[in-house]
Amino acid sequence: MVKVKKSYLLCLLLLAAALFAINGCAPKTSGAVRDDSSLTGISDKLAPTGKYAGPKLRVGVVNFQNKTPSRVLGIGEAAADILGTILQKTGRFIIIPQQDIASIMDQQAMGASGAIDPGSAAKMGKVLGLNAIVTGAISAYSEAEEGIDYLVYKKKKQIARVTVDYRIVDTTTGIQIMADSGQGVYEKTTGGALGLGSKSTYDTDLRDGALRDALTKAMVNMLNQLEDQDWNGRIAGIKGRTAYINAGKKTGLKIGDILLVIELGEEIIDPQTKVILGRAPGNLKGELMITGFFGKDGSVAKIRSGAGFRKNDLVKFKK
Repeated sequence: MVKVKKSYLLCLLLLAAALFAINGCAPKTSGAVRDDSSLTGISDKLAPTGKYAGPKLRVGVVNFQNKTPSRVLGIGEAAADILGTILQKTGRFIIIPQQDIASIMDQQAMGASGAIDPGSAAKMGKVLGLNAIVTGAISAYSEAEEGIDYLVYKKKKQIARVTVDYRIVDTTTGIQIMADSGQGVYEKTTGGALGLGSKSTYDTDLRDGALRDALTKAMVNMLNQLEDQDWNGRIAGIKGRTAYINAGKKTGLKIGDILLVIELGEEIIDPQTKVILGRAPGNLKGELMITGFFGKDGSVAKIRSGAGFRKNDLVKFKK
């Protein structure tokens, strides 16, 4: 009887020890971006500083083309969404997301994809009031898995790598401002006792983590190029000596700001390819002064000088 009790007690102790070991080594997951923006200081360069007081550029982010050999599901759309969020957080731009661009362009029977040429860029600028378009392609994506398999513990590390080609197009001229590429890496570790947590399945966190790493780094170069761009808007309507502008408080305009009115220059077309190369410099027509605001992001201006102003004339901020 005593021996039976001792054996029973020993079994209980062994079971308790096993449960303690399992709980102590329960499945765990951790993820880290290599050269993370918070560690490299990149996030500090992208954070709003409050120093930029000029009008905000209206930037459209178009879905990136998926050129990965395996055609990774949704990677082009994910890149556009992530990049739009990063740009928005800087507080320096008004971002027009892909879904809004696609909706308006479909209504105009123009279509919008990652393949933006000077002609389509100029049309998108006119219809959407954009200053620039950011787009590109995902040219490479891979995932690798490393594992450690002990007797009662398994650990696996998943590593995602991505190569992103990106470019910025000026919608006024249709000219490409910049083109570059960058890489991103994301690591995720899973582990647990007695095989728990050892399985690895498709995980969008890996894809998005690698994209976020690549695009956050790319934004440092993009910001420099975008902020070198002169803001411009359009005259949305004219009534007597009053002009209505397609930009207002949200853009950062203030009452008393002076705008230069410029006639759109002639389109320059390649005689052989018939592709629009850009626009010739436009003529200065006169000046406007902001006197009030209307709608979500519109302003009212009075004519200070000049004449012959028309709907769709370009307006630029007078520095």
